Amino acid sequence: MVTRLTAVSGGGAKGPACFLLEAEGRRLLLDLGYGPQPGLWPDVSRLGKVDALLLSHAHQDHAGGLALLPRVGNPPLYVTEPLRHLVREHAIGGTLPLAGTTRILDLAVTTGRNGHAPGGVWLHIDVCGGVLYMGDFCCESLIYARDPPPRARAMIVDASYGEYDATLADCARALEDHVAGRDALLPVPPGGRAPELALHFARRGTVPAMDDAVRRATARLGAEHAQSALPAVREELARLARAAPPITGRGIMLAAAADGAGGEAGRLIREYGSTSSPEIVFTGYLPPGTPAERLTGSGRAKYARWNVHPRFADNAALARSVAPRFVVPAFGGPQDPARWREAFAPAEVVLSPVVELQ
Repeated sequence: MVTRLTAVSGGGAKGPACFLLEAEGRRLLLDLGYGPQPGLWPDVSRLGKVDALLLSHAHQDHAGGLALLPRVGNPPLYVTEPLRHLVREHAIGGTLPLAGTTRILDLAVTTGRNGHAPGGVWLHIDVCGGVLYMGDFCCESLIYARDPPPRARAMIVDASYGEYDATLADCARALEDHVAGRDALLPVPPGGRAPELALHFARRGTVPAMDDAVRRATARLGAEHAQSALPAVREELARLARAAPPITGRGIMLAAAADGAGGEAGRLIREYGSTSSPEIVFTGYLPPGTPAERLTGSGRAKYARWNVHPRFADNAALARSVAPRFVVPAFGGPQDPARWREAFAPAEVVLSPVVELQ
């Protein structure tokens, strides 16, 4: 029986994550996202009924498309314990361990922490030599724990950064250049890089101001989300959440949402967007049609990437460990295909939307 992997959305380009795995008579959907730019949904109109949806983590571009579930038969959801509260209105098929193996529709599914977000995991489905879906992951996080995945015949890698290879230390130096001695607003995702940036600044002697969303997310990594965090930083994050001052327009300010389209960051951008201070610095993806794109394009805001996805060298090292036969780039594509083929050899780098595994 042929095992088929289809990139419904997110294969080779930035877009909502949605991959269909058809194996041994089962149809599993891996993530169902929305965005990251406004109005971008995966096209599930011809997908048909699926048997289960497995979520890698709760970020909108991976889990924001749950309104589409009726179009694919309202399958049960499988999520890690920290994410169950986000999907209460949907049928839960079971809980994925943060690190371990469970059975879904009689298939062995192994998960491990992805170094990217609270409750976030990679997914390994034990069919046809193994299919590994990395979702989003990061090897450099100061706060999020990461588990090494097992070998697999096919691996979907997080290619968000393409051939980019600057280190997190490089990012930190560039960010410091933008904010040193200045009042600065950093729009951030609470359940992502926000606590990490807070820890970075605190360790350099400046406890940043936080909005309520960032404070809650930081506190949870020292409490109910502690298993997603590195043991050495859990208490440090809990103390930081207690010590951080509220946002007053001065100092380093961390506020959601990351693209500046809503939340406290959106309010502050409306207040300060036409002024010269504070500095506004975006550190992640700049979705088209958002304040992040508009303000950086006009020069009002600066951009300083903070690594939350794998560098090219990280993906190449991952491939050496996993030893796949097929590598499928997701959420970004090779700008230099020849370099990808060389880096991932002897694996085949697959750029088509469908991979069939015999």
